[in-house]
Amino acid sequence: MKLFYQNKFWITLFIFITCFLKVNAQQSFSFLQEIQQLETKFDVKFSYAITSIENIQLQQKISTSTTLNEALIYINMHTLLVAEKIDDRFISIAPKLENIKVCGFILNKESKPISNVSILISGKFYGTVSKDSGEFVLENLKITDIIEFRYLGFATLKKNVNELIAPNLNCVTIILFEDEVELTEVFIQNYITKNLSKSNDGTISLDTKSFNTLSGQVEPDLLQTSQILPGIESPNESISNINVRNGVSDQNVIYWDYIKMYNPTHFFGLISAINPNLTKKISIIKNGTSAKYIGGVSSTMLLETNATISDNFSGGAGSNFIYYDAFFNIPISNKIELKTSFRNSNNNWFNTPTYKSYFNKTFQNTAINNNQSNSNFNFYDVNVSVLYTPTKFSSIKVNYIKINNNLDYNEFNNNNLTDKINQNSDAIGVHYDFKVNEKMNASVSSYYSKYSLFSNNYQNNQEQFVNHENEVLENSIKTSLKYLFNKNLSFETGYQLNETGVLNKTYVNIPLYNRIEKNVILNHAAFAEVNYQNNNWFLRSGISFNYFSKINETSIEPRLNLSYSLDKTMSLNAQFENKSQNTSQVIDYLDDFLGVETRRWVIADETIPLVKSNQFSVGGTYKKNNLLIDLSVFYKTIDGILISGQGFQNQVINKRLSGEQKSKGIEILLNKKTKKADFWIAYTFSKSDLFYKQLNQNYFPSNNDIRHSSTLGLNYYFNKYLSTSISGILKSGKPYTTINNQNQTIENNGSVTVNYNMLNSERLKSYNRLDFSVNYQFLDFKKIQSTIKLGVLNALNKRKDLDVYYVVDKTDTTKATEITVKSMEFTPNVSLRINF
Repeated sequence: MKLFYQNKFWITLFIFITCFLKVNAQQSFSFLQEIQQLETKFDVKFSYAITSIENIQLQQKISTSTTLNEALIYINMHTLLVAEKIDDRFISIAPKLENIKVCGFILNKESKPISNVSILISGKFYGTVSKDSGEFVLENLKITDIIEFRYLGFATLKKNVNELIAPNLNCVTIILFEDEVELTEVFIQNYITKNLSKSNDGTISLDTKSFNTLSGQVEPDLLQTSQILPGIESPNESISNINVRNGVSDQNVIYWDYIKMYNPTHFFGLISAINPNLTKKISIIKNGTSAKYIGGVSSTMLLETNATISDNFSGGAGSNFIYYDAFFNIPISNKIELKTSFRNSNNNWFNTPTYKSYFNKTFQNTAINNNQSNSNFNFYDVNVSVLYTPTKFSSIKVNYIKINNNLDYNEFNNNNLTDKINQNSDAIGVHYDFKVNEKMNASVSSYYSKYSLFSNNYQNNQEQFVNHENEVLENSIKTSLKYLFNKNLSFETGYQLNETGVLNKTYVNIPLYNRIEKNVILNHAAFAEVNYQNNNWFLRSGISFNYFSKINETSIEPRLNLSYSLDKTMSLNAQFENKSQNTSQVIDYLDDFLGVETRRWVIADETIPLVKSNQFSVGGTYKKNNLLIDLSVFYKTIDGILISGQGFQNQVINKRLSGEQKSKGIEILLNKKTKKADFWIAYTFSKSDLFYKQLNQNYFPSNNDIRHSSTLGLNYYFNKYLSTSISGILKSGKPYTTINNQNQTIENNGSVTVNYNMLNSERLKSYNRLDFSVNYQFLDFKKIQSTIKLGVLNALNKRKDLDVYYVVDKTDTTKATEITVKSMEFTPNVSLRINF
């Protein structure tokens, strides 16, 4: 496979990147530098604690003062410092107050108040939000603190505490300005919990910086968090098997800083492998996707790192019962910053109850089973990001990530032969943003992404050696241009070229069998999109043109996202999208890859169809007096679905039949907030059916047809240091295929197989689970904060059946043995983290 990355084609894309804009930002002056100039000018010496003044910014120079007294008067009147002469040469500087209180009103440029603005103390785990009047109050501050004002759709504003003190100690007025490029705004702040929000285009976002507590979790993770949202399920409790509106997991596309990821998980799907501490925002889009995103016929998930350079060196380290990690933000200059992180499993040191539970869940019903003593399993990930801002209106971001899961398994009497499985992801990308002029913005990006799955397995008393490989290589180049007609209307267009190669290999020594499949496909995609927004309307309408070279097929994909606010309490919305994807996952045999990760990627060709979807949804939102009611109705069809990719483990598991899926449902969310608590109920009713004309069966329930699903949750905040979260899940059981109890097996051409009945003719019993978490911040000293979190999954230890299938009994081939896949057992986890 000679991909253009291997020919180094994509590297030449960025040779032309130069610094062509130079804009002077609004000036502010470092207090520390100003007094150093005063020392030289007036031959004096200031005495101070560096931590008391290093972050203070002044709005005018004091080093130009004609007399020393003039400068001292300014310091005493316009800062929270006291400058006092000790003698003719020495001057002391000290804070006026130890515990500072500030207040203010947050307004937009039209002098209208902005409510629910997140107001955070940089590097700390607490803050506040603005009221309906825009008012806010912060207490117990230090003069060195930096306050951040964040609101989606508006540029983030940072202020030193000194800048928030108005004359006569009145409350200050803070003006936030809309982001000139991103037109979509937050429609619902604190959506379910304080760290979730919903934009007026329907996007659900997780702010990792303000993550506090969510039941069962000890780290911010959208793939875990998403399951509390209506319409999103994981039938087998794995985040690598997230189903969005009944679409299977390979129909979700995940972009990490514009890079497509094919497997961003650890523990073969139980936890996310993207470090949340370097990720600013994580978003999920269920429908109405922007035309600039291709692939993912069920959902689009976006993980974004910070695009601004930090003022100071910062970082943190932490550990829980599964892994330990650390991250660092290193500003090399005011234009370059290095961000890096690593994470490593800690089971090489000791096995915790959490690790044991994860291990048992992952490897049940596999060749490894529960034999931890014979297994050596570990995982790690490394992330490096460099941000360079040559000018105020241009930035270059380079990202690299490596994710690895590795398992060695020694069987009894194995003659020193070891089974192995390795899952690895490598990705590197470059993204360049620049502002051409006041009306036009442009971007260029490129990435290389590689995913590989490899296994060696010794079978039949170690006489047979089986090797499996699955590899995906993808290279992409994308350009876009956005023109702002005015503050309400913009137009964006662009082009993307993706080259995707897939390798599948199987080798068996006895009897000799060697299969190698290589396929490469080019996807040319051009898009155009209009965005319009005013006080009541939001409209995004676009179209994507896709051409797939290998199969000579074209896909024209219109997208529409519309919302209208009747008033401040009520809004209506509608979304439509047509999407396609050229990769799918299939299961050939249950024992592939040791039975641990049985799915492998395949690519559209003469026998495997392009997957296409149409989805339409309408809904409405009501919010008043801290009560939120959010309702959506959806209808979705997907064509080109491979039956071997639907998770069947019965008579159709090794068939590659192509069919269609129809899904429809209703999603309801009720959320009530008080000063101390967030309470929510999420409910989904949905119906999902499959049809394959090659089967002697009409439409039948899909494997992810969970008719009723509900989540009930409560977050309670005792104070800014202590909070807790508890939630319960109750949903109907998934369908499964029964066997003919009169004749459990059948023989055909000398091969004995299980005699199954009609596909998915029965359902499992209902599923329920109770989770909770506790978060406590026990250290808050200057720039160092420390928290401890306790999370428990399945607190009542009720293990439920997640799936049932059958295999031929090894001792009596006329009988079938039932195999049950169980849910996770009682799983506690404790996290300790220190940030600075």
